Amino acid sequence: MRVTLLDGRDPTTAAGTNPTAAPRPARRMVQVLSLLRSPSGSRYVLLIAVLLLTGTFAGQLVHNQFFGDSWTGTQKRCASEAQRRYPVPQTKTERDAELWIQQNQWRIRCAWPAARRLMTVSLTGSAGVLVLGGAGLWLLPGRALRQAGPLSPAPARAQEWADQASQDLRSPSRPRVVQAAEGWEKPFTAGSPGAPVVVLPAAFATLEPGRAEAIIRHEVAHVAAGDVRLVWLTRSALGAAMAVLAAPPVSLALQARREGTALREVLANSFWGDYAGRCLLLLALVFTASQLVLRSREHEADILSVTDRSRTGLTAVLTAADRTERITAGAQRWWIAPSGPRSLLSNHPRPCRRLAVLQLPRPHLRPTWQDAAVIGLFGAVTLDLVGQLAQAGFPGTFLAPYVTLAPAFVAGVLIALAWGVQVWQGAWHDRGAPPVPLRALAALAAGTAVGFLARLGNTGSLLSVSSSPTWNSVAVVAPAVCVAATLSAVLARSCVRASSVTGRHRRRPKSLFIAAVIVNVSLFVGALRAAQELALYTYVLPQDRWSWLTLDGIHSPHSSSDAVAVVLLALLALGWNVRRDAAAGTGSTTASAWRLALPFVGAPATAAGTLAARWVSRDAQVREGLNATLQYDSMAAAAAGLMCLLALCSVRGSAGLGPALWAAPLATVLTTGALWTVRARSLAPQGFTVAEFFADPLAQLAVLGSLVVLPLALLPARRPAPAARILVPCLGAYVAALLTAGLVRTDVFLYHFSL
Repeated sequence: MRVTLLDGRDPTTAAGTNPTAAPRPARRMVQVLSLLRSPSGSRYVLLIAVLLLTGTFAGQLVHNQFFGDSWTGTQKRCASEAQRRYPVPQTKTERDAELWIQQNQWRIRCAWPAARRLMTVSLTGSAGVLVLGGAGLWLLPGRALRQAGPLSPAPARAQEWADQASQDLRSPSRPRVVQAAEGWEKPFTAGSPGAPVVVLPAAFATLEPGRAEAIIRHEVAHVAAGDVRLVWLTRSALGAAMAVLAAPPVSLALQARREGTALREVLANSFWGDYAGRCLLLLALVFTASQLVLRSREHEADILSVTDRSRTGLTAVLTAADRTERITAGAQRWWIAPSGPRSLLSNHPRPCRRLAVLQLPRPHLRPTWQDAAVIGLFGAVTLDLVGQLAQAGFPGTFLAPYVTLAPAFVAGVLIALAWGVQVWQGAWHDRGAPPVPLRALAALAAGTAVGFLARLGNTGSLLSVSSSPTWNSVAVVAPAVCVAATLSAVLARSCVRASSVTGRHRRRPKSLFIAAVIVNVSLFVGALRAAQELALYTYVLPQDRWSWLTLDGIHSPHSSSDAVAVVLLALLALGWNVRRDAAAGTGSTTASAWRLALPFVGAPATAAGTLAARWVSRDAQVREGLNATLQYDSMAAAAAGLMCLLALCSVRGSAGLGPALWAAPLATVLTTGALWTVRARSLAPQGFTVAEFFADPLAQLAVLGSLVVLPLALLPARRPAPAARILVPCLGAYVAALLTAGLVRTDVFLYHFSL
């Protein structure tokens, strides 16, 4: 097992070597960007963020112990004073709604000092994890370093290999190579920041030169990737989180002792048993996930060490290790065998698994269901903890409008880096693999659900369907994350195929990472933000089932930003699909040309069917007024895009998702443009703008389309038959007309205008 170390003292002094020069400051930003481009490096960041955020809940409990009565009194006083200043009668008039808004705003401003104190004490818990984790970053590695001592200078050729590897891998610092004492068998990397040292076992001199150089290059690859600091920062942060989470019961015990209360009576409350169980479960999951991330980093170090070099030396080392493992496995009991339960706690993958990755034509890490489960779990925990901070500190400030956006942004960015980037890199290397890894999607949803069920905010509450909004979050947020992941995989496949056809597949373009970040951040942040609001609506308005679909669409305050995201993704998908099909169809068969032209024909056809049905029923909402007419226009335009999506996938299966991502918004835009031409004269005095009129249908299309993405992704991909040239436009137009005719004969979407 490799032990990576960071010690406060300079271990090269004990080895008789010269200190390593500090890294150039210009390389630090490059190293940070390299870390974020690595999927496992992004998981390190996500893991550390979860550990830091767990301290906020401990801080909230400490606040409630010492300031709970004061906080409750302030809330009651402000609520009664707000009711006295702005009394709201029981009637439901527009004036009453304004009074209620003023009353709520005054109550928030009145209670802001108490809310600020709550947020400050909560952040103190995160600060405690950070401080203790930083201290552990210097203290913990010393023990392992002393176990390997006394250190001695390594052979000169070992230092030459390390210098050459540092130059090849563009490491920000050149590590010194030293040798451990007799009896130490495993190499590891240690050193203070900017002065890494590779510690080799005493038997290193007996190895063949090829194997010895491969071992050194592997360790230098860890230095180049920044693993040394991350490993010990994660371990020290885990220990610090355990200490901070223990602070609330310890402070309660000390307070009870000072007041003369029996400790057994204080801790007998079921709340503390639930709290202890959730803390242990969360820490156990974090530890297991950290070992999984460590194993992924070993694979990346293997891949980095053999970049543009022969794999013979490292393959020989791993083959020998695999042979030794197979020999010793027969004499071990099943629970400590390499393939037994103990393997879950190992920070090294098995040699056979490392060999399998190296034997790929283009070695890379494929997204696995274990990785997906970990990312979903930590994403849900991050979303919950950041949401608690936002609800405590944002009201009454200029950040109040971002209470739901802030947690969605933080969690969405972390998930996009940890999951989306790896999916795009996997699509680049495995062009023949299926675009959507189904097992990984299921694990992503399961991990998200477990993260919500095990979150610390539920401590002391029963998870019944009627009393807790947790089940609403599980039922809405988990599928939303899967929808975003599915669309990410579809867009990744479109991007890669476009690059392959145009001859840009020999080397991965630098723009792939930028495109992956833009697409995945847009998808995951938007999905999490919309899913949070939808989960709240389903909990607050359980009887208004159809209203859920419109509250996140045409009635959403974020419809403009949602429309911008839809247009951005549609333009990217359009560019990639057109470039691929145009290049593949140049001088080719008629089928390739029709595959390119089919979405262009289907989108206007569905728009025409919708407009025809809307024109026939143009007088259906006259009695309801202008607002009802505009609402039905938006729903009809969104229905046109939805029918275009379904029509394309009906003839091409899951392969139709790629072109449908731009054809469906095109159908919605065409329908909306025609309706705007008709309504422009009557809307001008009302102050409506073109952007507002186009935003609502696109936002509603995003909601309706997300309901069918997962079932469509499960369909088998197939080539469009010749009959599809007629089937797609006719089917799209006919079904769109039927759906529009049905929409205009129901008043379910008018519910919100009566509030």
